[in-house]
Amino acid sequence: MTARIYCFANQKGGVAKTTTAVNLGAYLAAAGRRVLVVDTDPQGNATTSLGADPRALTISLYNVLIDGVPIQQALTSRIE
Repeated sequence: MTARIYCFANQKGGVAKTTTAVNLGAYLAAAGRRVLVVDTDPQGNATTSLGADPRALTISLYNVLIDGVPIQQALTSRIE
């Protein structure tokens, strides 16, 4: 199966970028697809929407981009 990358971007806030990304990810996961949602919002709304507490994470995208931490360390294996 070929990997597909979807990006939702808009400079304006409140236009449903996070809602669209989370719901599409949930739909694809429910359909049996493997899904990775990367939350680049400093508020962590996609992370929260997927059932994780962004404040409880010890490694974040910030650490990957700024500190050079390998991205594999920032991935959560599965959110139930």
